[in-house]
Amino acid sequence: MSAPGHVLRLNCRELRGELKPDQQPELLMYLKILLISSCVVQLAAAALSFRLIRVTGRRGAWIFLAAGVTVMALRRLISLFELYHKKIEAIAYLPKPLPETVSFLSSVLILVGITLVAPIFRNVRTVERRKAKETLQRLDDVVELMDDAVVAVDMAGRVTHWNMGAEYVYGYSKGEILTCSISGFFTQERATEMQDILNEISYGAHIKNYETVHLTKDGRCINVSLTVTPIAAIPSGAIAGASFIVRDITQRVNLIESLRKSLDEKTLLLQEIHHRVKNNMQIISSLVYLQSAQISDDSLMGMFTEMQNRIKSMALIHEKLYQTKDLSRIDFRDYADSLVENIRASYSQWNYLLTIDIDIISVSLNIETAIPCGLIINELVSNAFKYAFTDGQTDALVSISLKVAEGGGCDLSVADNGIGISAGLDINSINSLGLKLVKTLACHQLGGSLELISERARGTEFKIKFHELVYNQRL
Repeated sequence: MSAPGHVLRLNCRELRGELKPDQQPELLMYLKILLISSCVVQLAAAALSFRLIRVTGRRGAWIFLAAGVTVMALRRLISLFELYHKKIEAIAYLPKPLPETVSFLSSVLILVGITLVAPIFRNVRTVERRKAKETLQRLDDVVELMDDAVVAVDMAGRVTHWNMGAEYVYGYSKGEILTCSISGFFTQERATEMQDILNEISYGAHIKNYETVHLTKDGRCINVSLTVTPIAAIPSGAIAGASFIVRDITQRVNLIESLRKSLDEKTLLLQEIHHRVKNNMQIISSLVYLQSAQISDDSLMGMFTEMQNRIKSMALIHEKLYQTKDLSRIDFRDYADSLVENIRASYSQWNYLLTIDIDIISVSLNIETAIPCGLIINELVSNAFKYAFTDGQTDALVSISLKVAEGGGCDLSVADNGIGISAGLDINSINSLGLKLVKTLACHQLGGSLELISERARGTEFKIKFHELVYNQRL
């Protein structure tokens, strides 16, 4: 056999298989070395390709290369296996040296290319992992430094995570509380609350802004707001525990309670003010009544009665405000019913059968609007009692209505089916104190309009259109 280096000096005719008998062993040695080298190179390229799949995480990008290189390596192994079982006489059936040499060089180029590319993707993957780690570290720092307590527990209620906020809220250090049950945070009256929360979490439920009372290390009771979310195990997805975000709301609860007490005190004070105003006005009304008892003149007596009714209509406002929870508004339907009954009692001596129809929707008015409206109803209903009906009339009717008009305004109407007012009467020229008061209240105080409709045998109707007054704060 010639020296191994002689194999490399084969000419083209020898590479095509036209060899002398003494050169056949040299070709066989060359093919063995070439196939073994190809197998090693291609197996290394295949291993590196599969490594890139795991490093880059991009399966689709490298699977074809890895599979192709693996197939080539297997083919070389099969060729090498056949080579060791061929006889020297069957040299014509051996693989041709030139294609095998080209295939070997191609495998070397593939291995070199993959070797050069691999560090790039490995560095990219390393950078991605480092960034992900830094992001997680920043999130851990945020959670750790939160003012709110962040506590993680397993499904048995044992603490698995405890941040600095939890140390501040509860007073326990991380070393003291880890692996301990948090059921001790709940007061005796709420002993089952922890298990109820975990039962809900076990079904994947989320609990938001649940307010309760917890105990601290020194035995203090604090008001807290809980937000609880389930923690899923990886990779099964089963609920493995719960994350608690606990916010101490003791100061807020105390402030709300203080404001509520202050509000209750102010409510009682305002009720007392309305009650005292009502009593004082009733005293004035009683004084007017006592004074009127010494008067024998019917005209003067009527004036005192009208004055007394006006005082009563204003006193009734304060009585209704005293009785209601809302000290700034009153139910006007209830107020009108009581007002009309007071007026009816004042004119019970008239000799006719009267029906009063009140058609007022459920509307509430503030005190600045309700007082002039009450005075208007008082004047117009009193005038109807005194002047609209004849003795013995059995179908006397007074109608009062208040409706909300389009645009948010109000339409107030007071009508009767009495004898009516003389045709052509100008409301601006009437000398009656009552009607002058109605005009002043409607047009000036309420800022609305007044319309008079009167026909003989069909009665009289007053229509007032206005908007609810806006309260102007006065110092």
